[in-house]
Amino acid sequence: MKKKVALLSNVTVEMVALKLKKKFDVFVPAGFDSWGQEIFQEQSEIYHCDAIFVILDGTEARQWKNRKDAFARLELWQTLINYLAEHEKDHPIFVSTIDVRENRIKSVAERVYRYEWESTWYESLQAIVEKQNNFFVFDVQQLIADVGRDNFYSEKMWYMGSMPYSRTGLQALVDEITLLMESSFGVRRKVLVLDMDNTLWGGVIGEDGVEGIRLAEHKDGEWYYNLQRQILEMKKRGVLLAIASKNNESDIQEVWNKSAMVLKEDDFVSMKINWNQKAENLIAMQSELNLTQGSFVFLDDNPMEREAMHQLCPEVQVIDFPEDELLLDRTAERFYKENFRQLRTTSEDTKKTEMYLEETKRKKEKAESLDLDDYLKKLEICVDIHRMRTEELERVTQLCNKTNQFNVTTKRYSSAEISQMNGDIYVVYAEDKYGKQGLVSVIILKNKADAVEIDTFLMSCRVMGRKLENVIMQELVKHYRPKAKRMVGTYIPTEKNKPVEFLYDRLGFQLLYEKKEKVYELKLDSMEMQEVLPCKLITSDMQ
Repeated sequence: MKKKVALLSNVTVEMVALKLKKKFDVFVPAGFDSWGQEIFQEQSEIYHCDAIFVILDGTEARQWKNRKDAFARLELWQTLINYLAEHEKDHPIFVSTIDVRENRIKSVAERVYRYEWESTWYESLQAIVEKQNNFFVFDVQQLIADVGRDNFYSEKMWYMGSMPYSRTGLQALVDEITLLMESSFGVRRKVLVLDMDNTLWGGVIGEDGVEGIRLAEHKDGEWYYNLQRQILEMKKRGVLLAIASKNNESDIQEVWNKSAMVLKEDDFVSMKINWNQKAENLIAMQSELNLTQGSFVFLDDNPMEREAMHQLCPEVQVIDFPEDELLLDRTAERFYKENFRQLRTTSEDTKKTEMYLEETKRKKEKAESLDLDDYLKKLEICVDIHRMRTEELERVTQLCNKTNQFNVTTKRYSSAEISQMNGDIYVVYAEDKYGKQGLVSVIILKNKADAVEIDTFLMSCRVMGRKLENVIMQELVKHYRPKAKRMVGTYIPTEKNKPVEFLYDRLGFQLLYEKKEKVYELKLDSMEMQEVLPCKLITSDMQ
């Protein structure tokens, strides 16, 4: 089902809407510059859309007579946007920066007011961003800078139909709106797999040596330095980094100490430095990190390596490496936006690499344990189960929209849908002696007559295989046994959730019927209450 987008503007945006309709259901208010009236109508269709975009154009600044007139107009816009933000707190709202095109018949010494007006508007938007989680700035000025002002606008289109955008500007707006919708509702990829020679630096380390490669903070090799900086910023926002390089591992060791080497060994969750096929190495990473092939993005300068990855790992997103290495910086920004960007960075995201490195220690512990129960006992697992709190909504939404393997129904929900849900929503935190895994599981339940229905039961792949599902179910049964006779669970098969096909069987549920999906029942008064895992329950606040 298509997501519905509201498109509000002080100029004609029907052409933008027409292009967006290929992917989305789009609502545009009737009448030119009627966006303000639409916001004040409490029954407006915009309040029933999945996302709202307000695209404000600065062309009208040509009619602003003076500074007072300009600020009066900006104040009116601020009033409208504040009202919108106050009355829509669930669905994402994107409001554009403005590019003021004031009259240019001025002496050199005359004041250029556009900078003051543009910054005033931006600061007013940013103030809302900082206090409201569903509000975001749509950076039109950056789009204009990217394509060039003369390329972005069309005087002909403005005079013909009150639409200021050229074909190039129109497409830039459509592309950015589409990417923002993907960031809002799409499933983002998780791992960036990097080649090294002629990708992270210029030259071949095995032939040129550390001093011979091109990697520097200034001049020759600076573009590789900037690429590494961009990749490090991605890591800080939750992107996992990995290496797949055909090299001798001993040749690589010295490069980590090079002063211009921004990325360090502990920035990577997996490093495959050998002479194997890179596709084979990536498949090995899948197993190590417990991720699907579609979670990976591959960056390599060698077209033969890219084609091999296409053929052997078709679900991996393979990046077109630029022919001009000077464009690496821009390429990084593009593939980040297309594959990894989220609306906000959560505390979970900033710790993701650390969490995966801790997982490596757990795997070593597992290899040295007698059996699974011995391993789980050594981990000293602690869990915290409680009702979802307001500050956890963003992480819950994130998990609902990206968890594939341990997800019995794979239902996708927006933050608005979750916050308005008529049911019980529980979250689970886990930690062990190696570190905190954070919020790792979400359970959404709906009360039906004498039964409680499991609408969603999902768990992060990083804690799969530790019997946490047993602990969770035990606590749910304890809580609902006085309130309901039965618990009903459904397994809806997908290409990726095979690991939970028999979850309900393992948890003691009885199969009621099977069609395209399996429906199970657990009689709550029949389940024996016993400790199922050497695990410490920190809190269990189910009320």
